[in-house]
Amino acid sequence: MKEHLTIFDENHRKIGEKERNQVHVDGDWHETFHCWFWKEDLIYLQRRSMDKQDFPGKYDITAAGHLATDETTANGVREIEEELGLSLTFEQLTFMGIFEDVIELDEFLDREFAHTYGYVYQDETLRFDDQEVMDVVAVQRNELMSITAGRMCTIEGRSLMTNHLVEITQADLVPHRQTYWQNIFESLTRMDALNR
Repeated sequence: MKEHLTIFDENHRKIGEKERNQVHVDGDWHETFHCWFWKEDLIYLQRRSMDKQDFPGKYDITAAGHLATDETTANGVREIEEELGLSLTFEQLTFMGIFEDVIELDEFLDREFAHTYGYVYQDETLRFDDQEVMDVVAVQRNELMSITAGRMCTIEGRSLMTNHLVEITQADLVPHRQTYWQNIFESLTRMDALNR
């Protein structure tokens, strides 16, 4: 069963539908769901499974996925359960914004309107889908900000699976653009202020 995505122009106006694989070949704008787990000064990175077609073994958004043509943003919450084994309701998430997330490589152009949410992680037990996720790692938010901006070369994270420290370099991260990272950190700062 082939997955179809709604495609948009650069102003987020709907222009049609297309098969998911073709969307990345053609570089069409499409919609995704992103959810960042965070707590105090920590942010949680998913380590993608080595079985993933794109960016295997790289560190990325805590939980994320494409929104198919027949799905609403609220349906995106299923990604959290599918990838992390944690059942949350849409109402438990805090809306951060719709951010442009563009990743441009030789044979791959991913242009997303990312409906982005935050969740204050309560140390619930996570059960990873091995096909999707190898681990989730907690890192200091200010250090992640520094490494994505190129001010640090390496940061340490703590694996939720093994409780060991892991070293993360910029090359270990999925290559989101700096503008995307800035949007994430600015939103978390705003959410911080609301939660105090």
